[in-house]
Amino acid sequence: MIEGIAEKILPGGESTVRVAGSLMLVANAVPGDQLSVRPTVTRRGVMRAVIDEVLVAAPARITPACPVAAECGGCALQFLDATAHAELKSAWVRDAFSKLLEKDTQWIEAETVNIASRRRVRWVIGQDEQGRFAGFYQHASHQVVRHDKCMVLTSALTALHGILTPYLYEDVEAVQALALMDGVHVIVETKSADITQLENLPALLDGGQLLQWWWRHEGITRPLKKPIKQFHDSLPVGDRTIQLSVGPDDFVQGQQAGNCQLIRQIQQWSGSPRRIADLFCGIGNLSLPLAVATGASLFGAELNPASVRAASKNAKQLGVDAHFVQANLFEDFDMVPYIGVDLLILDPPRRGAKRICSAIHKLMPEKIMMLSCDPAAGARDGALLRQHGYHLKGLQALDLFAYAGHVEALSLWERGA
Repeated sequence: MIEGIAEKILPGGESTVRVAGSLMLVANAVPGDQLSVRPTVTRRGVMRAVIDEVLVAAPARITPACPVAAECGGCALQFLDATAHAELKSAWVRDAFSKLLEKDTQWIEAETVNIASRRRVRWVIGQDEQGRFAGFYQHASHQVVRHDKCMVLTSALTALHGILTPYLYEDVEAVQALALMDGVHVIVETKSADITQLENLPALLDGGQLLQWWWRHEGITRPLKKPIKQFHDSLPVGDRTIQLSVGPDDFVQGQQAGNCQLIRQIQQWSGSPRRIADLFCGIGNLSLPLAVATGASLFGAELNPASVRAASKNAKQLGVDAHFVQANLFEDFDMVPYIGVDLLILDPPRRGAKRICSAIHKLMPEKIMMLSCDPAAGARDGALLRQHGYHLKGLQALDLFAYAGHVEALSLWERGA
């Protein structure tokens, strides 16, 4: 055991702790803590350590409300006062984009979010002396932590957790759930094809929410209950809302209110585009509300074929002139439909959109809006856009996961001076 002082919380939630002139990364530390730590492992040349004792607590350190905060890997910021989260996450985004900011860049800080707001979850199955349970992995481990009530989940997901135990037989590996405006998708992941014990599944939660049960085995998701219930997300279009059909495997942002905030900002920054391209489009979460608001034609691409089908179906139901195709956007793809659009929307996964941003001179959109779940990757991609004559006109930090060491960055880029 050695002593050190916590200096800075990094994106992801680990803190740098200075020990005898060198730095270690430690979970659950708060800047200013004087700690006794124990080194555990070196990854990518950086030593990790765990806290054995808080010798002197920093002023911002709190006793977390979650009883398993020290073990559970789901929330990285439980020991930091919640009033400081938005400022911290805003700093992560601003620091990442600092070299790209200009005098006229509109900067919007993150807002404090509702704690019990996470609507998407994956529980892994563990076992202890009390039996099998649905919990979360311990930090940097495959040990499963039991919890009675996760404080960051919506009430519907909390209610679902309370009824799962009878269905967690030996072959069940995990349970996923997505709570939407009119029901909850539940996916039971199993090791084998034997699902005889997944019978008599409830159709409703105690709160009245509809349940649609699914079974996933060997990467294929199948319905456990028929007829299949269709569930929807409510998205803003100006002063009204529209509904998008969302399937069990479709991606949606983990917090409904934050997703609406994001969509409103896109509509505010977009102006009145007539042609929109949406790459990494998913089910059309970002682009379809904008197309409804402006009457624009829409061209989208996405790797997941189920998402492409869902986006096409949603566009048809909304009366949007849209064409969605399946494409691997990390490799060569047909760029012709997306050349010269008024607005290009990019919502890549964590690795970013380096290939597309490197080839932006072939597409030459008037405006680009990029949503980056890793601000460092977003800033790297933004540097490529600037090399091709685009300027950072707007930057917003978005906290879509209460207590997590995660932040989204929405950036607006315009061509020319």
